[in-house]
Formats: sequence, C-alpha cells, structure tokens
Amino acid sequence: MGQVAEVPLWDRERTPVWAPLRHPSERSIVTYWWSATTGRHVGCRSLQRLSMAMQLDFHPDVRELAAWTARLEWSERGHVRRFVPDFFTRTASGATVVVACPPSAGPSARWERQRDVLKQACEEAGWEFGSPQLPQPTALANLQWVSRYRHPRYADHEVIRALLAAFAKPRELMEGVEVSGVPRLLALPRLYHLVWRRRLALDWSVPLGPASVVRRGGLAKDLRPFTEKGQM
Repeated sequence: MGQVAEVPLWDRERTPVWAPLRHPSERSIVTYWWSATTGRHVGCRSLQRLSMAMQLDFHPDVRELAAWTARLEWSERGHVRRFVPDFFTRTASGATVVVACPPSAGPSARWERQRDVLKQACEEAGWEFGSPQLPQPTALANLQWVSRYRHPRYADHEVIRALLAAFAKPRELMEGVEVSGVPRLLALPRLYHLVWRRRLALDWSVPLGPASVVRRGGLAKDLRPFTEKGQM
C-alpha cells in the first residue's frame, strides 16, 4: 500500500478510473461542481456529494480537490471488491485526505465495510480518512447562495476595497452596502464573493438577508471539519 502514496491524484491529464452510470430507475443525479480552488470540475454522483464538494471547496485548508482518480480493490471471500472514494483532497499542510460520504439514507453494512477497508488503506498509505457531515440546513442554504458568486470574475478590486472599508465594523448587510457608496446591483455579488473568500464573515446559523450582520474576516465555525481528527 505504500506505493499508493505516489499515485498522481491531482494530475490534470489523469483519466478518471470510474464514472457513474445512471439507470432510469434511480433517483440519483450525476453532476459536476466547478471548483474555485482548482479552476476545474469535480464529479459528484449525487446531490449530497455536490453539496459536499461545495463544502470542501469552501474549506480554508483545501488546496486540491479531485474525484474518481483512484480506486481501491481488495480480495474478500474469493471475490474482488472495488470501491471508489468520492473525493481526494490535499490540504495546506500537504496532507492527502480521502473523503467518503455515507449514503443519504444512512450507513449500510456494505458501506461500513467499505469504510473500514478504506480507513486501513489510508493508514498504510500515510493518508487521512474523511467522512464529513453537511452543515445544518440554514448554514447549508447560506453557503449554497454565497457559492453562486465564487468565480474570480467577481473580484472587482475597487469595489472590494469599498466594501471592506464599509464593514470595518460589524454592520447589517444592506447598511454596509449603502455606506460603501457602491450601487446595490454591483455591490451584492462582490459582497457574497468576499464571504466565499472569507474576507467577510457572518453568522451562518441565521438565514442570509438584508439584516444579516456582516464583519471583516473570520472562519465559518458552523461548518464542520472534514477529517475524523477534526471532528473529535
């Protein structure tokens, strides 16, 4: 398993080892998340995974994010078992975190076995195992809204300077926009972009709206860490 650590998980030319095939009888939706962290699309086999990709993309420690670039195979009771983790991430410290999301209906005996094998493989490869939980519904809805403005095209430096100055002290969202002097339609997308970039902060447990209190900087404490160590 030590050889696994040398697998080029982040190689832009690497072909996915697997892609989901959706059967008409299944309710899952296969889609792709555009990552602001890497500038590339990340495959998601369900809407649950799409939300998880969003959360990983937003996480301040994530530097690389990929999907389906490696497959785990092992023999068990005379059969070859296969499992493709949902995401592979590399953190700011250089650690590789392999993320496996439990089924939306809850962990099954099969998934728990796959998780146990994957955890063992991660230990042998010197990787970390992650099985994160999505944030509570209000925080998730806020993040979904803010994520619409994650693209760098919203990084208008003059508007950003005005907004950061306006929110040098905590203010209600629309009050700060008025103080900035920037037209509302121009200011709001840039404001949400700054929240995505964590240069502006808010209370994620409260629905995002005109009266939301916004301030400079700060981490999204209501968004859970994605490694088992971080959840302890």
